[in-house]
Amino acid sequence: MKESKLYSEFQRLGKVLMAPVLLLPVSGILVGLGSALSNANLISLCPLLGTEPMVIFSTLIKAAGNVINGNISVLFAICIAYGYAKAEKATAALSGFIGYMTMNTIMGQLLILLGTIDPANLQTGQNAILGVTTLDTGVFGGIIIGLVVAWIHNRFYKVQLPPVLGIFNGTRCVPALTVVFASLVGVALAFVFPFVQTGLKAASTLIDSTGVFGAFIYGFSERMLLPFGLHHFIYLPFFFTSLGGSIQVDGQTVEGAVNIYNAMLNTPGMMYDIDISKYVMNGKVLFAMCGLPAAALAIYHCARPENKKKVGSLMIAAVIPAAIMGITEPLEYSFLFVAPVLYVVHALLCGIAYVLAYLVQFNVPGPSAFGGPLLSWIFNGIMNADKGSNWFWLIPLGIAYFGIYYVLFRAFIKKFDLKTPGREDDDTQAADDTSAIDSKAPVQVSELIPQIVEAVGGADNISGVNACFTRLRLSLKDTALVKDDSVFTKDLGASAIVHVGGGVQIVYGNKASVYKVEMREYLGME
Repeated sequence: MKESKLYSEFQRLGKVLMAPVLLLPVSGILVGLGSALSNANLISLCPLLGTEPMVIFSTLIKAAGNVINGNISVLFAICIAYGYAKAEKATAALSGFIGYMTMNTIMGQLLILLGTIDPANLQTGQNAILGVTTLDTGVFGGIIIGLVVAWIHNRFYKVQLPPVLGIFNGTRCVPALTVVFASLVGVALAFVFPFVQTGLKAASTLIDSTGVFGAFIYGFSERMLLPFGLHHFIYLPFFFTSLGGSIQVDGQTVEGAVNIYNAMLNTPGMMYDIDISKYVMNGKVLFAMCGLPAAALAIYHCARPENKKKVGSLMIAAVIPAAIMGITEPLEYSFLFVAPVLYVVHALLCGIAYVLAYLVQFNVPGPSAFGGPLLSWIFNGIMNADKGSNWFWLIPLGIAYFGIYYVLFRAFIKKFDLKTPGREDDDTQAADDTSAIDSKAPVQVSELIPQIVEAVGGADNISGVNACFTRLRLSLKDTALVKDDSVFTKDLGASAIVHVGGGVQIVYGNKASVYKVEMREYLGME
């Protein structure tokens, strides 16, 4: 039970951490487009781009994108505090910002007084964050403060103090306590975090030394952990800490693969580095744009003739978000539970995709896990070709990967008679299941929500409602009350249901976030 609860908490943390990460595609597109429009080679081909209005435009859109890139740590603090708050979430978010600034201010001032930091000569790991000279704890600092603020908020937001202190009753107490606790955190990190930085640098050196093998392990393990909702813990440390690399740009230390990649986009003449970009979903461009569409085609061709029309609708609806936005789960879940062996094959091919991208130095990753393969290829690859993107490698590799995926998936499905969509023994169920992902649902949304509530044991059994990109995540008081899985996949339009500690995750594709809002309104939750 204890292990199950711990797993559930990891699931919840992963969901909360995704909130700031999902902002990165927007910033990545803006920075990539701005960098492309100010590219010297592109300007020589189109002199109009070198005129003052266009220079101003490209500069402004890069600056807009860098607002998110340059402040991702504080966004973590705010989003975690907000995400974990039981109620009065606005106060929690405000306290997250206050706590983050307090921690950095106290830590920086203490280290300046001790002589560890010289504001005029900052060393590696030291930086000016939102105007405060301090030790750069990166996203770790944001995560720590977010969790501390969430604990303070949930414990004290209803507190009733003696009359003399009545002005601090309830939520007004939270920001005040945040300043106190964040100051203590700042003092502690001033002495502890330098050792953490040393450990991260040693780990980064070890991982980099593995080269191609490291690229494979990274891609393979990230996909294998996806069904458990724990894949965030593979890529997030590489995205935002020195595990993903550390370089000097204009005298400033930049750490984390995403931050470095954005610095490369922003700096004219700076070339992409495959040892950095291999951690920013490089291989995902290959398997999401070329591999999974071929898998979908194989599933369609292997479906029974009477089911092909519905399976085709399902596959098209799943391929579009995978290729354009990098949202691969709807397609992956269409075969994960009915044919796990196909998912293992897929995960192996994902690892190999990262290896191939590394070997040919294919440098067009998206700015996050959902960076958008097609958009990244256009804006960061084709339009920034002079940075060493080698975007053209996607064409031969993509053709090869399309063929490999198609042949392997079709061969496995036929040889082992795998019950992929459209091949189920029960033809009626097969026809119903094909409506699971973003195709026509068997019932209207307004009718669906009460049915889902009933299927998981009723409103009294639901203690929390959340969602990620593809899953409706329900925390339950008693999981034994949940109806059979077939009720969800056959009658309620889900592609799958995943049982986790303390609840269930119902896979609804892109509709999950909409269902979350509607269910919260239906249950009267904030």
